[in-house]
Amino acid sequence: MENIDFVVDGLKLKADIFYPEKPKDKNPAILFIHGWTAEKTRSYQYAEALIKLGYVVMLFDMRGHGISEGNIKIHTPREFLNDCIVAYDYLASLKQVDSNNINVSTSSFGGYLGSILTIKRKVKNLAMRVPADYVNDSFDKPKWGNAGENPEVFKWRLIPKKYNETFALQALHDFKGNILIIESEKDTVVPHQIIQNFVEAVQDKSKLTHIVQKGASHSTKAGPFRDEVTRILVDWFKNKAK
Repeated sequence: MENIDFVVDGLKLKADIFYPEKPKDKNPAILFIHGWTAEKTRSYQYAEALIKLGYVVMLFDMRGHGISEGNIKIHTPREFLNDCIVAYDYLASLKQVDSNNINVSTSSFGGYLGSILTIKRKVKNLAMRVPADYVNDSFDKPKWGNAGENPEVFKWRLIPKKYNETFALQALHDFKGNILIIESEKDTVVPHQIIQNFVEAVQDKSKLTHIVQKGASHSTKAGPFRDEVTRILVDWFKNKAK
């Protein structure tokens, strides 16, 4: 594992890059985008499993998260998206990475950002665990206080949406790659309706894999549910390394 940092809008963000044990000259890659108030270390288990399939895996802490610089209470979704774009560009610039085979794996708020990232950069395949969604008017407002724990946000999430009603749904609708959506059965932050909105936004259902984790909640701490996510990711990504 290599520890690196990169700068976005004057803020130093911290990242870790995992390499396959026997890398090729050019390797497929996966960029992980964590959820709101989470951090890169929560995805170490996934990275360690996926490098065995031959992927270069990059994890990073968005501004105000983990050990990266920034104030989580003031930054907007647009600014967090900037972090993802620069992280993608850093990963794509690595000499060991096949820039035509960069994939994105996300969780919660990261799913929202990852979906929008697909219209900003070339993403081959997109994996989203419990992807969140947000009203477009909040894109340039501080993200703080606008999470699923907010009763008004949760109420909004219970309403069915068409694909052209939010930035993330529109982006997913336009995305041409393979899509994995992992839903948690007992999620009290991202309700089933949000997942259903994302599922319905996908144009080519033959490219969609939708898996429901029975009994799982929104967050996956170390243990059986995280182990299950690891198995799902490995099974889904194993045939997409070429």
